[in-house]
Parts: sequence; C-alpha cells; structure tokens
Amino acid sequence: MHKKFVLILLLIAFGSQSAFALFGARPMGMGGAFVGIADDANAAYWNPAGIAMNPEVALTGSTMNNNRNTWVGDNVMNLKLCYEMEMNPFEWIAGIGLASVVALESAKYLSDQGIVQKNWGRGGEAPSREQPVTSQVEGTLEVVSLKHQLKETAKKITSDASQKAKETVKAVAKNTTVDVNIGLLPWSPWYHPNYSSPHYWEQPRKDDVTKAQFALGLSWVNDYNIPLDQKTNWYTLTIASGFEERIAVGAGINFYDLTKISTGIRGMGADLDLGVLAKPVEYISVGLATKGILTTDFQWQSGEKTRGYEMRVDGGLAIQPTPNLTIAADVHNILSQNGKTATMHYGAEAVVLPGLLARAGLDNGNKTVGLTLAVGNLTIDYAVLGGTYNRTQMIGGSWRF
Repeated sequence: MHKKFVLILLLIAFGSQSAFALFGARPMGMGGAFVGIADDANAAYWNPAGIAMNPEVALTGSTMNNNRNTWVGDNVMNLKLCYEMEMNPFEWIAGIGLASVVALESAKYLSDQGIVQKNWGRGGEAPSREQPVTSQVEGTLEVVSLKHQLKETAKKITSDASQKAKETVKAVAKNTTVDVNIGLLPWSPWYHPNYSSPHYWEQPRKDDVTKAQFALGLSWVNDYNIPLDQKTNWYTLTIASGFEERIAVGAGINFYDLTKISTGIRGMGADLDLGVLAKPVEYISVGLATKGILTTDFQWQSGEKTRGYEMRVDGGLAIQPTPNLTIAADVHNILSQNGKTATMHYGAEAVVLPGLLARAGLDNGNKTVGLTLAVGNLTIDYAVLGGTYNRTQMIGGSWRF
C-alpha cells in the first residue's frame, strides 16, 4: 500500500505542468540553506557532492500546490543510488585522482573543439537558471532539425573523444597502482550493500572498517511557464563519491531542452556543476558548490545562438548542536558575479517527535516554514514560502527502497 501511495503521489505531482517548486520542498522550507547539508536526493541541485553522504536508494519529488508567481517554476524528480564498499583512504584518493585527470582531459578536448567554454571571467550578461532564456530568441522559422544537428555534432566528437579518454587512462594507469578487492565491487556476486542506512536525521552507524561511498543521481525538472513564454525540461546526471561520510566530491552535468511556447522554437544547451562537502567533526558540515563552471551556448532551431546560464559559487555551513537540531547558513553567489549581489539564507530543522520534523528559514529575507512526516520508508515534505514567493505552498514525497 505504501508503494502504491507514493507512486500515486509522484504521478500527481508530475502530471501537472504548472508547478512552482523550485528545487525541493525540504531545502526551500529551510530558506534555501542547504549547500552545507545536502544529504538527500535534492543534493543534485544544491551540492552534487551530497548524494554520496548518506548511502541509500531513494526516489524524491516535489511540486507546487498553489500561488504560482512569475519565476521559472518546476516539478522536480530525483533518483539517488548510493552504495558503499570497504576501501582504505589511499585507494579512494587514487581513484578520485584518476577520475579527475580523465575529466580534466575530456573538458580540455571539448573546449578545443569549441563545444564548451569556461564560464568564470567571461564577459557579458548571462541569465540565471531561474530566469527565462526564450525572451532572447527572435526567430520564428525552424531552419534545421535541432535533433539532427546535435546528432551530427555528437558523431563528430565521439570517436576522437573516446580515443583521447583511452589514451589518458592508459597513460595514468602506467604510473598508478591501486589495490582493489574485486570481491567488494558493486557488480560482484559477493557484494552485499547495507540497505539499513539511517534517515538523514538519525545517527550514523559506527563500523570498525573504513568505507567509501559511490553515488549516481538522475534528476528531471519540468516546467510549463506561460507568463514567461518558456517550457523547460532540465535533465541532470550526477556522479559523486565520498569517504567515511566525512568528505565527498561530486559533479552534475545539466542538459536543458527549452521551448519558446509562442513560436514552438526549441533550443538546447548544457553546463557543469561541481561540489564538495566535508564533515570535519560529527556535528559540523561545510559545503561549496560551483554552478555552471563550464557551459555551452544555447543552440536554437532558428539558427540563433544565445548565452548559457551564469556561473555562481555558493557556500554553506551546518551545525548540529544536539542530535535533534540542525542550524544552517548559506551564502549564494559568493563572488557577486554578473553584477548581482550575494544572497543570505538561514534555516533550522528539528526532530519534534520520531518521524516528525519541523523547519523554518529566511530565504534572502523571505520567511519559509516546513514539516516532514515519515512513515516507514515513505517521507512526505511540506513547505510554505512567504515574502516575494507569494505564500507558495509546496509538497514533496520520498520513497527509500
């Protein structure tokens, strides 16, 4: 019955295209102060490293109940797959180093091909992810098939990129020795993941062996925003790894499929987010996330090209003075990029009763409140956003498999 209920809840949430949920009921109920927490599936947007901090398999979604305003809104669905395995710190560091080298070489190759650009220090005004992009598009004629154009571009770079990646892996492997017990890998028949991980508000397990966490996240943001003349489908692939749930790094690749509602013209683009999350002690968590550090321009069916989304650096700190209380503070757009000032976000979350949590926050001066009800593997989040959010009410659901 619980599984049927949560599936019905999520289908209702995403069947409606006129929702304003921003990025998760729980984070928004805390005033957007989530970069330093990021311990559930919502981390894909706030801090990609966070999906590796709490081993679990979970499906999370949120949507708006009422009071939509003119901001770019969304329905959100996140799938989080996080497992852990025994590993010593040297193996983990070597693996992260190898992955980083491959990623860096791949980024250089795409940059040399003119496909991606670094987004820091780039001149000109760029839109934020909460702003419409279609207002910059003038054309009304579909000159070429966007799907065909992207397909041809992919064919052009796939073979060279694949060869470049193979050469990089071989070169690094010659100078790197990593001793990994194959019997512990997630795809081996001897691997038995621990599915009894605690909820994010419960105390972590204490084990004698050291463990590393590996996570994959899939996210979909859907919005049909008539006031802004834009339909948005935003897909994110998140990859992250952590060690001992103390330190984690992660990256999120965002793909945007936009449509100008009035003309039907479609455009596509992509960018990259990076994040790190650390818990130097059990009751303190620090996070840093860069959004859009690498980006492509939006390519439109009309032949036009517009600027990709802006780069932004967010930082967050969370303190847990008692096991049942978390206090968080974020600074978004720390570097005041694109001529925009930094915004302050504060939030608190408390366990009122077993399975019942309450939260409140200040989102750049806008008051927010929220509740969470957990029944077994089902979690229901609710939030009300005041101030410029026009008392928007949000509801979210999560199922832990």
